[in-house]
Amino acid sequence: MFYRGCGNSRTKIFALIFLLIAGAATLYGAGAQENIVEVQSDSPARGDTQAPGEGISGPSRWILETRSSITFEINGIILIITFILCAVALLLIIRGIMGIISESAAIRLDAAALVTGELMPQEKKKRMVRVKKRMGGLRLKLASYTILLVLIVDIMVSVPLYYLMIRNQRRTLIKGLWDRATVLLEGLAANAKPYLSQGNIQNMSLLPGQMVSIPEALYVTITGYNPETRIFEDQVWASNDPNIQRKIDTPELIPGYSRIIDTLTPQFRLIKDELDSLAIDRVGGFPRNIANLNQEILELADEAKNSSSPDAIMRYEEDLITLRVLENRITEALSRISSGIRSEPYYNLDDLEISQNRRYLFYKPIMLRLGSEARFLWGFVRLEVSINSILNEIAAEQRNLLRFNLLIALAAQTIGVIGALILSMFIIRPVRLLVKHVEIIRDTEDKAKLDGVDIKFKSHDEFTMLGNTINDMTHGLVKAAVAASELSIGKEFQKKFLPLELDVKGDKLSSGFEENLYFNLFGYYEGAKDVSGDYFDYQDLDGRYYAVIKCDVAGKGVPASFIMIQVATMFLNFFRRWKPNEKGMHIEDLVYQINEFIENLAFRDRFAAFTLCLYDSHTGTVRFCNAGDNLVHLYDASEKTFKIIPLPETPAAGVLSNFMVESKGGYRVQTMTLDHGDILLLYTDGIEESKRKFRNADFEEMECTEGDPGTQHINHVSGESSEELGYDRMEKIVNAVMNKKIYTLQKLHNPEGSNKDLYFDFRRSKCSVEEVIMALISVEKMFRCYYDPKATEDNFIMVDKIVDSFLKEYFNQYRNYFSFPRENPGKTQDMYYTHVMEDEQYDDLTILGIKRK
Repeated sequence: MFYRGCGNSRTKIFALIFLLIAGAATLYGAGAQENIVEVQSDSPARGDTQAPGEGISGPSRWILETRSSITFEINGIILIITFILCAVALLLIIRGIMGIISESAAIRLDAAALVTGELMPQEKKKRMVRVKKRMGGLRLKLASYTILLVLIVDIMVSVPLYYLMIRNQRRTLIKGLWDRATVLLEGLAANAKPYLSQGNIQNMSLLPGQMVSIPEALYVTITGYNPETRIFEDQVWASNDPNIQRKIDTPELIPGYSRIIDTLTPQFRLIKDELDSLAIDRVGGFPRNIANLNQEILELADEAKNSSSPDAIMRYEEDLITLRVLENRITEALSRISSGIRSEPYYNLDDLEISQNRRYLFYKPIMLRLGSEARFLWGFVRLEVSINSILNEIAAEQRNLLRFNLLIALAAQTIGVIGALILSMFIIRPVRLLVKHVEIIRDTEDKAKLDGVDIKFKSHDEFTMLGNTINDMTHGLVKAAVAASELSIGKEFQKKFLPLELDVKGDKLSSGFEENLYFNLFGYYEGAKDVSGDYFDYQDLDGRYYAVIKCDVAGKGVPASFIMIQVATMFLNFFRRWKPNEKGMHIEDLVYQINEFIENLAFRDRFAAFTLCLYDSHTGTVRFCNAGDNLVHLYDASEKTFKIIPLPETPAAGVLSNFMVESKGGYRVQTMTLDHGDILLLYTDGIEESKRKFRNADFEEMECTEGDPGTQHINHVSGESSEELGYDRMEKIVNAVMNKKIYTLQKLHNPEGSNKDLYFDFRRSKCSVEEVIMALISVEKMFRCYYDPKATEDNFIMVDKIVDSFLKEYFNQYRNYFSFPRENPGKTQDMYYTHVMEDEQYDDLTILGIKRK
């Protein structure tokens, strides 16, 4: 009856096959757990040492050999197969239930037709019978699907629960045996130490009886050294092993002389050498010091007794204290070295491989100081256990849990059949509406166009709540899109304060310049995504003097841009009233004004680092006053090299009050003279700290693995995932432009290949300040760009046209990267290039240069 109502023949066959497989998997899983797979390794297993409390897999200080193995949990595989079968069955059941709902709707229409239709009474009676038969078939199908649905849910719940409970109990019992064995061996080792130090074999024979605290214990054997030769070769001192005669090298057991030969013997020499070596490294010289102290204490005791000298008594007491300290150190060190126990074969708490005879030999070293000996391992405590009782207990618990699960399944079937007959036929329609609405959100590129696009439900249930939540999310996307548009406008507004050229529409471009008989000036600005605090400006004061500023406000966003705009306003206002007199040369007054303004705002972690210059274009004299920005960069034409010019160490504006700044030396004016051909560069950290990510051959992001983590690898640290452009590269770029050479850009961990260097041919350079700055900007662009063979027309980058022109002239591999141009309808100053990718620009690129003619 069960599968007879499961719809068409394919569904019936699948239901029957599923029940057979699921039942077999459940029963086989129980049988597999009950009989626990036994795996015999090809080679003798080696146990890892554990410190107290660390468990079998914890680290140790006396590991001689570790064994790694790959184990396959048969029950885990069965569990996965069962879940896959259940998932497929659930899909088919849902499909069948939906068919039942559709057929029931058709039945209701037929019943309505019977009521309103003009049929003969006999014909109505016949149709009524057919409707009742169809309704009876639907009930049978619904009952069958419900039974199958509850059965699948029961399997999906009970099988993992059964598996986890048995696994946890198995691990608890196995770990409990390990913990009890650890406690017993620790106690036996502690009790055996004084007997070993005294050579007391008789009292040692009483210790094996303590194994009664562990029902699984078979015997305890304690080994030590030869009392005559004082050589430790694993001689048996005490044992209650009934088979000890088969394991010793003498016909009869002679305590202290008969050597044991068992599964631990092949490792004995390695363990002994390692433990003695560790102990010698830690306390090697202490026994000799103790022997000397004992001799000195005896001599001082006699001297104090005979002469009653206070000095002798004091030295005697000091030596006693020193002796106790040394003995305590030795005891603590040896305890740490020998802490924990080991097993043979390997006793794995997480995935125990059952040995062939279901026995495990636990052992622990006995380490102590005997006189001034340079050896410290003097014995072993062995405990062999059988896990038969544990396996029997696990099997019994499996049977009980299986019976319990069957009872729960029966109860669930009864409740499920009674309570799951009514299904909602209005589930699919709301879901389809939700999916359609989400697809509209996904496919709309401009989220601002989603304004007014809402999903509406007439019902008042969970779907209405979900629909309202999605509507709220849509409204949030619209607001975010509008805010992003306003942020883009904010960036353009910020550029209004920079001395940049205008395009035909009156919008600011990315560069600006000034030229006269005495100097060339060129500046470039390319903002990142957000508004920020980068700023530069220059003002012609009287045809001879020029005011120049370069500023970087800490942080990003609106607060940084607000401070930047105020700094720009103060700069313009100050030099609007400037006169070429002695007072006008004190440009530090402006620095103090800016510092006071920002400090009074009391923005947390907001300050401005800037350099203010007053340039005499006739003499080349530059007067600097800096706030936190303590370095300027200069290309020295006479030396033909790019160099750093340090300025006085001063606090950034806004960090301290003017009074505190004055107490630390104040803002001071420094003077420097540009020679003919020299270039002064002022830039923020956006260029020098430009980053590109490391990628592997598949163009996936990666971390540097060269050397040990934390060690230096060329220009970054091993373990990092990116590198910066850096000052070294900038120096080489400037020198290459000014000396008309070829610059080679090398990228570390380059996914395009280690031999894919980029070449910039500056041999045709005019050595202008514009070319120096554009070279830095262009190389920075290519530093972040990369060509991924999988890139398509959907992958594109945006390139400033002035940068594009410079790359086209000086970049040798231009065609390899920029072969698919596309105009940018929104910004005429930029070009789109498809089939190429780039890392994100993290910060603004702001740079200003002055070259004296």
